[in-house]
Amino acid sequence: MTSADTRHDSLTRVGTDTLLWGGVVGAAEFIVVFLVEGVLRSDYDPFRLQVSYLSLGDDGWIQVASFLVAGVLLAGSALGVRRVLRGGIGNTSVPIAIGLGGAGLVIAGVFSTMPAFGYPPGTPPGFPTNIPATAYLHVVGAMFFFGGLVAAPLLMARRMHADGAAVAAFASVATAIAVLVFFGASSADSSGQPFFPAIAGLLQRVSIIAGLGWVAALALWLLRRTRSESTS
Repeated sequence: MTSADTRHDSLTRVGTDTLLWGGVVGAAEFIVVFLVEGVLRSDYDPFRLQVSYLSLGDDGWIQVASFLVAGVLLAGSALGVRRVLRGGIGNTSVPIAIGLGGAGLVIAGVFSTMPAFGYPPGTPPGFPTNIPATAYLHVVGAMFFFGGLVAAPLLMARRMHADGAAVAAFASVATAIAVLVFFGASSADSSGQPFFPAIAGLLQRVSIIAGLGWVAALALWLLRRTRSESTS
């Protein structure tokens, strides 16, 4: 291998590591922002209201920015995952699922949800009857995000099982189930009324933390793998 090839490989590895670290940072940033904002925002109940409602009000720009930053970093980490997995089971489908989750966050950030259930203060209680198109697009973003967080662990579990990593495969399947169950429980019926109105926000937060925690853990695992390969 020539010195030019060595430099190219080193730059490629640095770029891949940067993308993977973006997944770790993006996941952590999103979780920290909605946890802190949920506590500090006046008249906001994090147990009752979903994360998206933090995009509304005078300080809504903070959550909007969080959606956008985390979404871009998550989409970038998908490219890093693709570079490390290369061939084999899930080498394309896993990054696509992660990238879909990142795209969903960006969409949710660009198109905010609508005021409802008394938030922001002054909003009538209950679910509104007039729903703007932007709110529907926000829901599309949410479907992409949570769908990606369900699909990616399931797809990666197949590869982990084939590689003999039974514990990691089991944890990935458990994560996908947790994301699906808690997100479903935090959702609403056809009238817009949450299934569990008193804890809908809490249930959604459990779903998000489980899914993004898995993304961060996968990125860290792949970072360790790239370091092991580079020193071998």
